[in-house]
Amino acid sequence: MSLVLNTNISSLQAQNNLTKSSSELSTATEDLSSGLKVNSAADNAAGYAIATRFQTQIGGLNQASENASDAINLAQTAGSGLSQITSNLQSIRDLAVQAANGTYQASDRAAINTSVQQYLSEITRIANQTTFNGTNVLNGSTSSLSFQIGANVGQAINVQLGQGVTTGQVGQISEVSTGNISGAFVNASGVSGQSVSLSGLSIEGADGTTYTFSGNTTASSAQDLADDINAAGINGVSAAVNASGGINIYSTGDLAVTGAALTGAAGTVFNLTSGAVAYGASGVGSAATGLAATGAAYTDGAVLSASGSLTGGDVLTVDDANQLIARVDAALTSVSNFSSTLGAVQNRFQSTISTLSAQQTNLTSSQSSIQDTDFAATTAQLSQAQVLQQAGISVLATANSEPQNILKLLQ
Repeated sequence: MSLVLNTNISSLQAQNNLTKSSSELSTATEDLSSGLKVNSAADNAAGYAIATRFQTQIGGLNQASENASDAINLAQTAGSGLSQITSNLQSIRDLAVQAANGTYQASDRAAINTSVQQYLSEITRIANQTTFNGTNVLNGSTSSLSFQIGANVGQAINVQLGQGVTTGQVGQISEVSTGNISGAFVNASGVSGQSVSLSGLSIEGADGTTYTFSGNTTASSAQDLADDINAAGINGVSAAVNASGGINIYSTGDLAVTGAALTGAAGTVFNLTSGAVAYGASGVGSAATGLAATGAAYTDGAVLSASGSLTGGDVLTVDDANQLIARVDAALTSVSNFSSTLGAVQNRFQSTISTLSAQQTNLTSSQSSIQDTDFAATTAQLSQAQVLQQAGISVLATANSEPQNILKLLQ
């Protein structure tokens, strides 16, 4: 190699290598101090963009999980209120069953009714005052709520809250009340207790299924007839003897009665729907019957729609008590269905949280593989860079001293 003064190639090479090792040392130091191997887009443009997108998704999933937890808390709040309403409904039903007992006087039923009215008022209070963050969840004022359960637009679950459970919103029933039918069970000698076949009597239950009694089913009194209807297990349908000596047939849904001709051995004929009256019904399934008003004469086979509510219910008479029992049963069904819906919603959101957690974990793992520092490898690089830097400084000092050899040639 030529010995020149103006250009020190060795020094330039040493400087370049020293700059490189210094840069590597700086990078390793930054990676170790931050814990990241991609600290800016300059480190890895594609990796930086992917890691940033992952971070956006991870943050969204974390918030979505919190949203789902809020939804569970709302459902639990509503469920707690429904539990108390159910307890009050059960108490009302117990009192109504008590009041339906014939041994009580009017004053006794009035005393029982005082408690009934308090329970009814409490149900409405609970329904109107059960709120979550200012949103009422039990009086039907909030039709539905949308919960964002994903990181992206449109990933949501709607929860329906339109079912109100105030006393004015539950307890809808339909009812057919007959007049005195005792004459159907009297034989030619005037002796009551005549056995009558129920063949041909059909009752449509709340689920739309029609039950028709066979010829083997008989009744010897209005109470027997009510017992036969109750024993049939018709969905949502119950019956009780009324104050007129007839029977009241209740349904928690639609109701249609096709009255059989109750014909005994003595030739006594009495049709259940003759003189029957429809109560608590807002309309019928067939306009041809013309039956639409509460208290209207019932037309054989007409379909009554459940209506009315617990509001105004009382136990001042046996008939009133029996009707209230039927309305409470309908209310309990509504409240139970609402509770079941909320329970299913809680399970759904709990499942959502588990899914979100798995997604978040997997995205975080992918982000880590792109962005996080491998300390084992980076500390090795740091040691290498430190050694190279120290060696570079030493070699640079040697290279810088080489021109001084020219002085020896000039001596």
